[in-house]
Amino acid sequence: MTGLKFLLTTYSTAFTVSGGGESELVQVAEILKSSGVHTDIYGIGSRPLSFYDGVIHFSVHADGHAILREAALKKKRVFLWPNVWWSEAPSDAEVQRIAEMARNAHKLLFKSDAELENFTRYVDVPAQKLEVVPTCVSNRFLAEPDRDLASTVCNTSDFALCLGLIEPIKNQLRLVKALNALQLDGVFVGGARDDDYYQACVAEAHPGIQFLPFVQPCSALLRSIIANCSVMAEPSIDPPGRSALEGAIMQKPLVISDGPWQQEHFAENVWYTPTDSVDALAAAIDRARTDPDREVKIANNYERVFSRHSASTIGPKLVELLARESI
Repeated sequence: MTGLKFLLTTYSTAFTVSGGGESELVQVAEILKSSGVHTDIYGIGSRPLSFYDGVIHFSVHADGHAILREAALKKKRVFLWPNVWWSEAPSDAEVQRIAEMARNAHKLLFKSDAELENFTRYVDVPAQKLEVVPTCVSNRFLAEPDRDLASTVCNTSDFALCLGLIEPIKNQLRLVKALNALQLDGVFVGGARDDDYYQACVAEAHPGIQFLPFVQPCSALLRSIIANCSVMAEPSIDPPGRSALEGAIMQKPLVISDGPWQQEHFAENVWYTPTDSVDALAAAIDRARTDPDREVKIANNYERVFSRHSASTIGPKLVELLARESI
């Protein structure tokens, strides 16, 4: 054990609909524990704040401000993980609120250079407060999956997979239309954040497209579903995030939107698509399934993502940062 003790927190309503950010909190807790850090997620089972060396807070949602103020009053080191991506400039009021949260933090942690640049374009933060800690993918994604497990929830063995909450910014409706055009089966995992948009996706989908509810992050079922898909497609308007990295480590071809986050993580080892064209998205999916260089690109992507994002690489780096900054 390192002797370090950390409390992981987020805003109060985060788990009413669990998405990628909430999954990330759980996975960071797992990685810290396996690296010898006593780690609790805030709740009925956590200790009083005085027990911990510091707090790692996920999100700059307004509902999380109170617990950050409390940690600062208790003179605890606060590591703020913003988990935000702005496609357009935030309001002045939002910038002012988030700047105050940043002032209460000892360090701000970003999962990529692209996210740091996106954030500091709008919020002024001293350079000495900024750290990049790449997304860490659980070692469970390296284990041999039980491919038969997916058959308990999926009725197909050749399908495009899309992970994440169904909402307009994730662009699933165009993906549904692209799968219709290709006559390719699909599985959407994650439930809905926007019920009207979800119903529009369901109404548009051909009979071979399934919509599954939330599946536990890192679980044997999720890994089995990924293992059985022929392509992962996440043409979201914002960066696709951790699920794309998990797909890369499980050696699946990725069809994703282009952008600085995507280029930083995957270079030219994926199949990029515009986000505003059903035809272009369908063509990208078809290329990912038929490209003569498919296996080479998948292998290159695996090597790139594994070397940069595996738990054995990132876990020690995160622990070293927390130890150094908690003295």
